Amino acid sequence: MGKHERHSIEEAEKIIVKILNSQKLTASDKKNRWFKHAFSIAKRIKKDFLNISSSYHLGNRYDNTGDIMIICKSKEIFLEIKMSDTKLGIGTKANISQDALTENYLFTGKIKSWSKFRQGKKHDKWINTYLNRYKRYPQKILKITNLVIRKEEKARFLRDLAKKRNKKAKNILSDIREKDRKEKIEYLTYLSNQKQQKEFIKRFFVLIILGIHRKEELENLIKKRDFFQEIQNFFIYYANYHKGKIVVKQEDTGKKIRKILKKYSNFKIIFPEKLTYCKIIGVKNKAFKPLLQIVFHWKNIAQGIKTPCLNIFDLTAN
Repeated sequence: MGKHERHSIEEAEKIIVKILNSQKLTASDKKNRWFKHAFSIAKRIKKDFLNISSSYHLGNRYDNTGDIMIICKSKEIFLEIKMSDTKLGIGTKANISQDALTENYLFTGKIKSWSKFRQGKKHDKWINTYLNRYKRYPQKILKITNLVIRKEEKARFLRDLAKKRNKKAKNILSDIREKDRKEKIEYLTYLSNQKQQKEFIKRFFVLIILGIHRKEELENLIKKRDFFQEIQNFFIYYANYHKGKIVVKQEDTGKKIRKILKKYSNFKIIFPEKLTYCKIIGVKNKAFKPLLQIVFHWKNIAQGIKTPCLNIFDLTAN
């Protein structure tokens, strides 16, 4: 999400607060790209909570959960707001920083991050070696002085050729994907041998389910002593555009998390062999349940090329 889009959504959250507080909306408010979503969410919140005395926008602070806090019968209730122009999907929970597993104390000691691990494997160097197997790049690409941009443009050019069934381009991208897959598996094998911090794995799971996905928020809130108290009254509101209308769904996330924390006494990460993902599981006695699947992924162009990240799937939704 770009800076402008984040600003637009933050303004929409403030519009929700204005509506809840019965404040006058401006012409600028009504021109907001997400105004209809915000209006529909505010309408649903008023229906769900009949005695709201006041509401506050929490914004981009990193010391609290949620986007909005409402006071209802002297009780603090935290709300996370999710707005989209597409139908609500099931399962996909987050797309987060590539090094989130090692930045948030899930392991003890000095653990190599995925980015540092790739540096040790000279990832960019071998990517360029593979890309240079193609000898007929346009001059406009070869003249690019920025090495990162040149690499990305070469890969993008090969991707477009591959779509046209160019065998050479398809083979190069396939070889890159396969070597990158093996590199991911090697890193996950490395992580599997590290000592885990179960308390922080539990906190990480909770934050992801709460919708806390941004790097700064995760790093600050995972250390917060009393953040478990805030989730006692925590709800996520999803507003999605489907079949010409806005559909609002409420999730009692606090209740969902309390139920899981009560059921499982332990949380750990497991690493299935020869796969590019790991899972957070809840453990009780000898039984366990997969809760989150964390996939090592590249968002743009092709695997191994641009924007490494962690794709997280909510297995509790199944």
